[in-house]
Amino acid sequence: MAAPAKLPRGVTRYRGRYRVRVDYEGRTHSLGMFDTLTDARAALDITRGQIARGRFVPPAERRSARQAEVARVEAQSMTLKEWSEKWLLALEANPDRSPATVVSYRSVLKNHILDDLGDIRLADLTTERVADHLAALGRQRSTRHPDARVNGVAPNVVIVLRSMLNAAVKAKAGALETFDFPEAPKHRRVRPEDEQGDVALPEEVRAFAEAMPAPLRIAVPLAAWCALRIGELLGLQRRDLEYLDDPERALLHVRRQWNVKANALTPPKARSTRSVAVPAALLPGLTQHLQIYTASQRTAPVLTNGRGMRVSQSALDRAWRAAREQAGRPGFHFHNLRHTGLSKYAEQGATLAELLHRGGHTDVTVALRYQHATAQRDRALTELLSREIDS
Repeated sequence: MAAPAKLPRGVTRYRGRYRVRVDYEGRTHSLGMFDTLTDARAALDITRGQIARGRFVPPAERRSARQAEVARVEAQSMTLKEWSEKWLLALEANPDRSPATVVSYRSVLKNHILDDLGDIRLADLTTERVADHLAALGRQRSTRHPDARVNGVAPNVVIVLRSMLNAAVKAKAGALETFDFPEAPKHRRVRPEDEQGDVALPEEVRAFAEAMPAPLRIAVPLAAWCALRIGELLGLQRRDLEYLDDPERALLHVRRQWNVKANALTPPKARSTRSVAVPAALLPGLTQHLQIYTASQRTAPVLTNGRGMRVSQSALDRAWRAAREQAGRPGFHFHNLRHTGLSKYAEQGATLAELLHRGGHTDVTVALRYQHATAQRDRALTELLSREIDS
């Protein structure tokens, strides 16, 4: 029986096949497995020829190059819609992001961006294309205020689209390494302003309250004199009101809000959790409301539809619109009750820190607008002082 042929250096038998390896620049590289010795010799000879001519590329490097090319092609094919889904999922996983913000962003994308821009590859998106899209949105009529010269859509689209594209550049999504966002339209008022301003007199606040349905009447003084946002008001529960039998200790705790976009109770706006003193003038009406309209459970909602269920924001808004019309201030917005309360609070000499706390603000510039009322009061008192000096 003839002895088996000696295998060339670099070729070994392994499980009935031929493994081929070659040494190159101090490392051993695998060229693969072959069924016949002829194929193994051919692979070895070809590789040695490439090495001799300086053209050899190790198989691992070739695989990496192919994978990189596939990834590059896939990345360049990513559309705005595909990136938007990745971006939204990342936002949802971020504990610092409000769920309502993500819901709002998703709604803006669906209704005002993706139909026009969604199928465009990120690599093909241009400043001019985005500018055209924003201009087209800016020309649309406001659905809620048809007579308005502008609508509020384009500025919201700018916020979402710019944020999403900045994230794409940072992640190099779709091979996007830079993007010059076009000059964006500024947010201009759409809703008509109240000719009498955004602050009501105390007697006007009483008129608003008296015009509301009985189960919702307390909403007006609470929003005004405890400086509550509408979501915070709708999130109030019986347990959030303490010591109502003692005017010197009565407290209202802001611990949650009803979030319309999330359709759920959520924590208040960032760092807005707070406890505020309830004015003694509100206590009789507030106590009566709790006795008549609020269930006895600690978690029972304070504002109800009269049948023990939390009133919806749309129902509260309908009641408010009718009440402000009846009170003679048809353009006065519910949120301006909060402006009213904080302005009057400032007039009493509240410090900036006290205004920040009572309003649940984190932006000093927002709270400073109420200190303007304090400055006006200071000037008025100074004028009276001046008259005394001259007399």
